[in-house]
Amino acid sequence: MLQRKLFTVLLAAVGSIEVTGCGVESARSAQTLARSAVPAANKNTRQAATASSPAHASRKQVAREAPLSIYHNPEAGISFRYPRNYSLEEGDVQESSFFLKRQEDLAGEQPGATLIATAQIPEDGYPNTTFEHGSLQLVINEAGTEKSCREARLVGGNDPRTTTIQGIVFLWNERESETAGTEIMERAYAGYSQATCYEFLLTVAAEEAPDPDGFRKPADINKIMKHLEKIVESLQIFTKSARPPAGSGGETPGRL
Repeated sequence: MLQRKLFTVLLAAVGSIEVTGCGVESARSAQTLARSAVPAANKNTRQAATASSPAHASRKQVAREAPLSIYHNPEAGISFRYPRNYSLEEGDVQESSFFLKRQEDLAGEQPGATLIATAQIPEDGYPNTTFEHGSLQLVINEAGTEKSCREARLVGGNDPRTTTIQGIVFLWNERESETAGTEIMERAYAGYSQATCYEFLLTVAAEEAPDPDGFRKPADINKIMKHLEKIVESLQIFTKSARPPAGSGGETPGRL
């Protein structure tokens, strides 16, 4: 009888120990899971905050705009953005090109007109196509009136249309022609501000005949013209700075 009671007490003690051990292990497991979940939650919160933060958005925006450069001319009171892979030349162009206006050409066509800058698409800008030439030229004329600027017809073709850039109304028109197997699209913009006529001359050219070997696709001159049009749309006109005295030398600040 005594042995049976001792055996019963021993079984009860062992059961109590097992139940207590299981409870401790369960509590430890729960604490471990809770601790591991907190850093993960914090990490997800930091990632979400970073992705939605203004600084992160700003960095992404800068990355998208990185391929663009800015041409800034304080004397003419004008600036615009253009693709960084384009070449940009200030003043008269050095090369003699059928597609580009030179200062002497403008002097004969529009007294008082000055060629300010020329941006050109590189020759390999559209590889494996019939692309030949793409350019934008900025011309200003301080000698004319607003009426003469509005009536400027730098290219023939269709009737002028209007577009508003930075609150300034520009008249523009375009024409297409063919010369020696080359298709040419020309467009001209003219707007008046600060007693100055601002003009943009855009030209795109491509071989008209298809490639007999089939290695080159026809260039989409309308699409290329739209890329040049975006440069015009980025125009900013501001108050002109005073011109330095003639022969003063030195570099003009703010120029690219």
